Amino acid sequence: MSGRVVAVTGPAAAGKSTIATALQAELTREGSLWLFSGLDAFADSLRRDWASFEGNGGPFAERGFVYERDADDGLTLKLGIDGRRVFRAFHRSVASIAESGVNVVCETVVYDKTDWDDWVETLKPITNYWVRLSAPLAVLESREMNRPQAVRGLARGMMAKQPVGDYDLEVDTSIEDVDEIVERVVSLIS
Repeated sequence: MSGRVVAVTGPAAAGKSTIATALQAELTREGSLWLFSGLDAFADSLRRDWASFEGNGGPFAERGFVYERDADDGLTLKLGIDGRRVFRAFHRSVASIAESGVNVVCETVVYDKTDWDDWVETLKPITNYWVRLSAPLAVLESREMNRPQAVRGLARGMMAKQPVGDYDLEVDTSIEDVDEIVERVVSLIS
């Protein structure tokens, strides 16, 4: 029997890590097996040769991940062919875990419609739930400023993009606290 997937997504500083780890803690409290899988940890395994930040990057960055400042001081991501392959590999790793019978709380972003469509196709045989977190830009930027190692402008860049996808639950993390959000997600998947 396949496990289930709860994907938590949203822009930078929306609270994805906080909600996903709190959700995993709640879901495992009674002994149910839930693995946490995050896109950041997956992408961190990629050599920096495939990444560029504001013009400083590796020789293969154009094929991977290019972060550039826009006119509004937002940081935008451009995915190259290898960057898309990494995203697809992450989707399939999450699906593989669930197909092995292990439930997954997944922290991720939905980059664009192509990325969303690949998620949908990859998770088609698996029971999955999508939770999109958001907050007003001013709140996201304040959170970004309070993070010691956060990249400034990422929230602004992500908020400039129109969200894509069909979500089971959408939450403004500036209005609801962690416990309320976790309770809503648990209720959704029960």
